[in-house]
Amino acid sequence: MPERDIVSWNSIISGHSKHPEALLYFEQMVRSGTSPDSITFVAILSACAHLGLVNDGERLFWLMRKKYGIDPRMEHYACMVNLYESAGLIDEAFNMIVERMEFKAGLTVCGAMLYACSVHGNIQIGDIAGQKLFELEPDNQHNFELLMKIYIAMQRG
Repeated sequence: MPERDIVSWNSIISGHSKHPEALLYFEQMVRSGTSPDSITFVAILSACAHLGLVNDGERLFWLMRKKYGIDPRMEHYACMVNLYESAGLIDEAFNMIVERMEFKAGLTVCGAMLYACSVHGNIQIGDIAGQKLFELEPDNQHNFELLMKIYIAMQRG
């Protein structure tokens, strides 16, 4: 690809989201003079989450706003929840939502939080995320199943 624009860079980064090369492509993009956009940060934060690269993800999340002037949206916060979940840092994910989000958590963030709690058996935060999801999506059976998974795991443990 002789010339790469933001769309092609985003595709490359997203396509490598489960491989460390995603970070290298992000760095190449920046060095080439192409500024990342909101979609770029969803892709690179997702890559950090898949790879368990908490420090890199936190640094990129900070750069998104401070260096590139991009305000985080719901999907960026959901990526951060997934990032923290990959390292078992459920309290950090919850604190970020409560203390740093400038808007109310929606389906994407609450769903990511409930999933994280189901993976790590965190009943306290899982219950909060589940209750919020029940308000937002009262007919979604999957949310109920995730919350039940947490309760069952707690009874066994």
